[in-house]
Amino acid sequence: MANGRVVQTADRTIGSRQLAALLPAEVLARPGYRSLADALRTLILDGRIALHVRLPAERELAEAVGASRATVTGAYDLLRESGYVRSRRGSGTWTELPDGHRPVGAHALVGAGGHGADGEPGIDLAIAAMGAPEGLLADAVARAAPRLPEAARTPGYHPFGLPDLREAVAERFTRRGLPTRPEQILVTSGAQQAFSLVVSLLCRPGDRVVTENPTYANALDALRHARLRTGSIAVSDAGWDMEIAESTLRQTVPRLAYVIPDFHNPTGALMPEEQRLRLLAATRRTGTWLVVDETIADIALDVPAPAPLASLARAVARTTW
Repeated sequence: MANGRVVQTADRTIGSRQLAALLPAEVLARPGYRSLADALRTLILDGRIALHVRLPAERELAEAVGASRATVTGAYDLLRESGYVRSRRGSGTWTELPDGHRPVGAHALVGAGGHGADGEPGIDLAIAAMGAPEGLLADAVARAAPRLPEAARTPGYHPFGLPDLREAVAERFTRRGLPTRPEQILVTSGAQQAFSLVVSLLCRPGDRVVTENPTYANALDALRHARLRTGSIAVSDAGWDMEIAESTLRQTVPRLAYVIPDFHNPTGALMPEEQRLRLLAATRRTGTWLVVDETIADIALDVPAPAPLASLARAVARTTW
């Protein structure tokens, strides 16, 4: 199907009109066998056409894209030579990938398997994570191994997270300027789980929540799943307009506000301390729970890493009490 969704029907085929709808306008305007082959290769690589799907017959696709049959034949030949399709007489032409490649998702900008079109190593932009530095994982396992016998004598179940990990996280917050005790830490499997837990604890269906616009897409999914009403505060390349933010909070009196002040996702903006103080004061006045996403606070490259926003709460309390 179109609009970025994977084509995968019950009989593992894709019709000529379906396929034509996925092709870029410039290919349809002037179909050539090389441009058609490149477009089909891209659709296979980014997953919009699933693997092991039968492509339309050459004559059918030629009619659908307004090209000659020879153009489609040439495109299929190029794809066969490069390993992106295979053909069997009487069975048709089926999608596949060359050895060592895999699809990388609709948002990837390089070839599958972490390789570019020329086969050189590339970056898989469908995955927002990198592998561990060489040797780091082995060193960590070596340090942890002597502690396994001690851990084996315990139930091994820690609902709030491993005590040592909670202590390490608390110490890290303390070093960043926010005194924290281990018992104040709850370890989750990631920021998304943490946010979903906070929303389920603090909000009920129908409550109003304010987020930035734009913001982290998965956070919006969590709010929709919780059946909450959302309002927004605009964030531009220039950052936050705090007058509008304060007005929005004052007028909507939301139950919760979700913000990413540290290298905002997706704009990358960093909220100045003066604006942080104003935001804290505004949410205090409206009785709004302020949820601060500091997932990417450590990516500071050319500026000092910001202190936790909550470390400024005492200053706000002194000015508003």
